Amino acid sequence: MNSRTLIAASLLLIAPLALRAQEEEPVYNESVVVKGSYKPVIQQAEKLNFPTPITDTLTPIQHHFLYSISPSRLQARYEPTRIRAARLVGEPATKLYNNYIRIGLGNYWSPLADLYWSSTRDKLKTYGIRLNHRSSWDKLPQYGPNHFGQTTGTLFGKYIVGNVLQLSADATYEHDHNLYYGGMPDSIMHTLIGNVRSDYDHKDYRASYNVASLNLGLRNMELDANQLGYEANAHLADLWALYGQNELRLNLAGNIHYGFNIAGKYRTIAYLHAEWDAYRNALTPTGTMPLGYSPTTQPDTLLGYRNIVKVNPYADFMFRGLQFHVGALAGWDGYTSPGATFHLFPDVSVSKQLLNNNLVLSLCAAGGLDANSLNSIRQTNPYIAPAAQLRATRHYDFIFHTRYTLSKKLEANAEINYQLLRDDISFLPSTDYNLLLLFTPYYFDNNRLTVGGDITFVNDEMLTLRAGGHFYHYTLPTEGQKLLYRPDWDATLTAHVNYIDRWLLHIGVTLLGRMQANTYPNNIVLPMRYGFDLGVEYRHNRALSFFMQADNLAFQRYFYWEGYPSQRGVITLGLTYTIN
Repeated sequence: MNSRTLIAASLLLIAPLALRAQEEEPVYNESVVVKGSYKPVIQQAEKLNFPTPITDTLTPIQHHFLYSISPSRLQARYEPTRIRAARLVGEPATKLYNNYIRIGLGNYWSPLADLYWSSTRDKLKTYGIRLNHRSSWDKLPQYGPNHFGQTTGTLFGKYIVGNVLQLSADATYEHDHNLYYGGMPDSIMHTLIGNVRSDYDHKDYRASYNVASLNLGLRNMELDANQLGYEANAHLADLWALYGQNELRLNLAGNIHYGFNIAGKYRTIAYLHAEWDAYRNALTPTGTMPLGYSPTTQPDTLLGYRNIVKVNPYADFMFRGLQFHVGALAGWDGYTSPGATFHLFPDVSVSKQLLNNNLVLSLCAAGGLDANSLNSIRQTNPYIAPAAQLRATRHYDFIFHTRYTLSKKLEANAEINYQLLRDDISFLPSTDYNLLLLFTPYYFDNNRLTVGGDITFVNDEMLTLRAGGHFYHYTLPTEGQKLLYRPDWDATLTAHVNYIDRWLLHIGVTLLGRMQANTYPNNIVLPMRYGFDLGVEYRHNRALSFFMQADNLAFQRYFYWEGYPSQRGVITLGLTYTIN
């Protein structure tokens, strides 16, 4: 009997004993201790393309092995030669051009001037100045001069203290003037009163505003969301205008945020925003009021103090793939009436990213309290009459927004916005001015549904195309009430072309639907406005470029405000020069 036969016979004799042992002790707990260096190696193996048949019907034995691997470091006898540290020579910093002068002149005697100067590269501080002027000195047929001018000067600066705190400040002076050139053409005016607008001096129907403002701010430079972050800003502005109008504003605002974890795994950042907006308004009628002023009673000297206080706590966090923004806005309205009223607005949103983050869906409920100050009203409607009524607008917004990235170059956005507007502002012709059409604000409640979207195509830095539009539907509380100066729809198309950083082209097309203008003395509907704008710039070198800006190339005599026609087309030619 050879050795192989002896081994096989031994296995047959001990097999029943092994099976009996398995039935008596079904679970083994074994511990294997490996000492020495351990090097795992994965051997090459051929993949089995067929399942292995299982013939054993016994309960499998569960083995629990505990491996205790103690690696030991091998000492290398070879010591490489030390290499000296190399000194890296930085590339020379790119030269910064810290100034430019931009001048131009257009038809209708429309000069343009823009001057900018700032400090050069510095890690701790930045300061500079900017001056800007734009005006027109021509006139419209049958309407007389439609002069206007805007001049602004700003000093600004920032300074970083100890790499932990940034201080900023800027001071601005702005002067705006325009003429109340609207109302009736000279031919109609001559028929009604026997003279024309040119028989009067410009000072009898002009508006002029001066605003001096100062902004101060500070914020910490901590970028880690786990650490405390804070910011504080102060804004002081004084507006004085013709006909004894004055408005002094003080705005104080601050933000605090801090990051922490909820339940040890949900990252959360908490914020607190607080703001105090205070106004002092005064009206002291002096001199001659605008042309055509014939009120039943002279306005009295008015002095009023108005305040709005806002407190907005909120938090941002992620939960199961959803991004949440949860908060509320508490507002105290002491602006509309002497007694303050309390209002609570939602500040909640949730968004979800789908399809590899290419699709983003968002739901939002928000609101706010905004002051219609004299400064904001005259920027909305430059033909506002003196002694405008001031109130605050409350709004509640419910928004569904979606963004879909079709490719790296194409993106689409769509939004549905339903708003509850309380004390919304609009404008009516003032009955105190019988020759010119000056406006006075009025406030009303309405609900507005807006459906809109846009699509953007970007081809690197060479071409950017964007098309978008909105449809509006209003619900008014009073049946038959007219909604003034609110279009039913609007649409825009813009294109930006950058050809080898030498030729810059901008094309803009704007469409604005029909608008109800007023109900006094007759119902007037302003026709659809269509505009075509074109801008071209040629960069001769880094210091010199030439530009052409053309507005209203459709040469439409449109009316944005009833009685105030626009120029048919404004073309400005100019150059920009940088002093080395």
